[in-house]
Amino acid sequence: MTNKINSKKDKQINPWTPEDEGDHYPSMKEWWCIQTIFKNLEDNRKWNLKASFAYELETPSCFFLYNLFDITSKKFVAGNSINDKIEKFSHKKNKVDLKYEKNSIKGVYPKYKIHIEDDKKDLIAEIAYNAKIFPHWSVQDTTNGYLPFGLDYYRYGWLLNCDLSGSLKIMEHSYKIQGKGYLEKAWGNWSYTNPFQKLSGFRKTISIYGNLFYWWFTHRKPKIPNQIAFTSENNPFSYDWFWGIFNNDWSVLYGNSLFWLSKGPAFGVLTLFTEGNNYIDFSDVNFHYNKIKYVEEYDIYYPIDLNLTAKLDDKKIKLRVWPTCEIYEYIEKFKGNGFYRAFILPEIPGKIKGIYTDDERTVKLEGDCKIEQQRQPSILGHNLLKVDILKPPKGVGVKVDFESHYLKKKMFINLRLAPCPKIKFDFMRIDASKINKKK
Repeated sequence: MTNKINSKKDKQINPWTPEDEGDHYPSMKEWWCIQTIFKNLEDNRKWNLKASFAYELETPSCFFLYNLFDITSKKFVAGNSINDKIEKFSHKKNKVDLKYEKNSIKGVYPKYKIHIEDDKKDLIAEIAYNAKIFPHWSVQDTTNGYLPFGLDYYRYGWLLNCDLSGSLKIMEHSYKIQGKGYLEKAWGNWSYTNPFQKLSGFRKTISIYGNLFYWWFTHRKPKIPNQIAFTSENNPFSYDWFWGIFNNDWSVLYGNSLFWLSKGPAFGVLTLFTEGNNYIDFSDVNFHYNKIKYVEEYDIYYPIDLNLTAKLDDKKIKLRVWPTCEIYEYIEKFKGNGFYRAFILPEIPGKIKGIYTDDERTVKLEGDCKIEQQRQPSILGHNLLKVDILKPPKGVGVKVDFESHYLKKKMFINLRLAPCPKIKFDFMRIDASKINKKK
């Protein structure tokens, strides 16, 4: 079946080169990450394993992380995160050839070998990837994978659907495994702790912002929303993200740079791979949080259950993702007393369900996913501004809710212009002991 969005030539060309897959040292930051969802063949127990390899030149240092979830038991069972001397991480150009201590990823599209080992946890994972589809750059047809971060930029690409096989040994139990895998790659010159520090790529960053905003707005019909909401923790250095594999072997990735929004239009992309190498990059995406989790130390919320709707021409998709396992929160505190306090990355194995429609078919979708919601909390903590808009024929007016944990204040304004003009104000102080930690 021909995809109306992509030409036949586009579908036949792998957009990644060996140069893309290998290292780009001396970039300021560079990382490779794998995500897997698999079952062991002995009793169909379901697992999620993630591993990341990275280096950065600000310190300089290298970083290795892995997390293993037993999804069937709904438990986080093993993991480690290590910052180390940059010399302890080896990487090569023109191929994926990474090694930190006993851990490694090696290969070039379409085949990769992954080895994760932790003697203290008695864990060894041996995994072989065989890619089912081509890799893809984020917003491929618009920026070719280049995305802004503060005043600089990075390049981000991923491989959504790989068959995997291998073995897992954990706490004296050994399993043969089969399932699905994901691989991503990113590099660039930016800083989490000082996002406005680098100016070397400022001109290109402005160009990337311009191309992205043009792409977003040309695929949206201007309209006044019924409600829009902003929170301080959803700043531009935070994002919502998930990867999903459906039972029909379609795959999806969602990444949204938040720009303070906590409901409404997504300034990101939802990419759906259907049959073969057919892909759809949806830009007209809207999101809604069904449930959020509170991190008391940093006074922020992040979503764990969310709905998405997206459309492009005749193509529409509705999705919901939600947790099926306990949550592991990776938290890295920033040094000093700067405005931003920490880097928080919750790991959430989950389920995904929805429906896809176009002029020719309706497809029900269901499968597994991995959810990650990065946040960079500031000294301001949680602050919320929510605006409800009353539109004809029901009337004309706005209702504004403002809540600031930093100021310990709540404010409510109801302004109605028609049919019966009225205005109502309400101010109150927030009792810190009564902050709603479950929403």
